[in-house]
Amino acid sequence: MSKFFRAASLVVLALGLTAMSAQAQKKTMGIVAGVDFATINGSDNLDGAGSRTGFQGGLFVGIPLGTGGWAIEPEALYSMQGATYSTTGIDATLSSDYIKIPVLVKWSKNPGGKGIYVMAGPTVGFSVSCNVSGTTSLGSIDGSCDQTNVDLKAKTTFSGDVGLGFSNGRFGLEGRYSWDWGNAYEVASDGDALNMKNSVWSILLRFSK
Repeated sequence: MSKFFRAASLVVLALGLTAMSAQAQKKTMGIVAGVDFATINGSDNLDGAGSRTGFQGGLFVGIPLGTGGWAIEPEALYSMQGATYSTTGIDATLSSDYIKIPVLVKWSKNPGGKGIYVMAGPTVGFSVSCNVSGTTSLGSIDGSCDQTNVDLKAKTTFSGDVGLGFSNGRFGLEGRYSWDWGNAYEVASDGDALNMKNSVWSILLRFSK
């Protein structure tokens, strides 16, 4: 199944690049930024996982597909993810940050882009940092995820994004949900996969040029 999703991601990426080259003269550009609420799910995750609040934001390009309110929207985002843990003997935060490249298919109620819009598509996430801070029954922790008493490494992720928003033309407000299709972490010392997946809600403001 993960191979299917990866193949689908590449197809949508290719379609986005094709649309960009074919309709570059019609594209819009802008900034999207806001807050995200991230956690980690999976059978290998520690008990007591909670949400980490962080920043998400970056740039987007909107490429119209005809005149029916459809568009392709490639983006480049910085996303602060991870989770917090509060359970017996552990009070810590896993800070796992990514550069994410979503390629979203967007549909607006009005062809001009105003009003309600929905979006969905695949995202590739590249880990840029993974750190742990807090305390455990063995003492304090503050440093990279791959330290001996944590032994964790964040992987490149493939995920799905869906969103709903409202725009007045130049400004917009939207909510999104992103979930990993495959395991996002592995054991740092031997590379064994861990059943741990990122899950992220975000509230974003956007400005279109």
